[in-house]
Amino acid sequence: MPNSTRSALRALLLMLVCAAATAADAPVRRFDCGPALAAAPSHVEGRLLILPGVGNTRFHLAGFVAAASGQLPGFDVEVRPWGVPFMTIHNLRAHERNEATAEAVAAEIAAWRRAHPDAPFYLVGYSGGGGMATLVTAALPDDVSIDRLVLVAPAISPDYPLERDVLPHVREYVVNYASDRDLQVGWGTRTFGTIDRKSTASAGAIGFASPHERLLEYRWSTADAPFGHAGNHLAYLGARWQAAKLLPALDPSVGPEALTAQWARTCKEY
Repeated sequence: MPNSTRSALRALLLMLVCAAATAADAPVRRFDCGPALAAAPSHVEGRLLILPGVGNTRFHLAGFVAAASGQLPGFDVEVRPWGVPFMTIHNLRAHERNEATAEAVAAEIAAWRRAHPDAPFYLVGYSGGGGMATLVTAALPDDVSIDRLVLVAPAISPDYPLERDVLPHVREYVVNYASDRDLQVGWGTRTFGTIDRKSTASAGAIGFASPHERLLEYRWSTADAPFGHAGNHLAYLGARWQAAKLLPALDPSVGPEALTAQWARTCKEY
């Protein structure tokens, strides 16, 4: 391996490990984001499955899991690692294994859906997990759909065929959060590739190439700065930004128009 590649690999690994450690050490903070989100009634049975980043650890998502569980009291909330812990580049580039894992998770979702045909199922993927969540949804059987797919800085190519392979398996809508300042899914995927084997800035950096009425694209801007999001990869893990911009996408009462309106509101810490 050339020295330049080794240096780039070490730099990316260091950034990913530091990001995860910083998020784990951050205290839990709570915010009021305007009108209260309508939590799911306690009798509602649903499932929220979260696929973590390429580091495949749960701890860096602890704050998000706690917030989502509080908002969705009738849901089973699970973080599902899909690779080897801390083996970031190995997990990103293990294409055959990732495809097999996506098919296995899709089969599990299909079994759950057939047992709960009317219950809500939300799939969330962060970073490499966003790429995996896309592959999982595309691998669902023809007769199986989830309700929402939420992609946060996904390491998937911008030209991935969402309309053909993904949207037919989503009942409500797909949300994609992207930032052109995000080094990991910009420079990182240009250097090491996306989950679907493309050497390009990912959809988590520049968005998807083809618009669709059921694809809601959230593009980072300087308006996110007051919520603690400076456009980088780690900033998606901040409690204030999540409360204002991410958690509304998991509110069962929020449709596409209401979600874009919620994105425009402000938050105050309490």
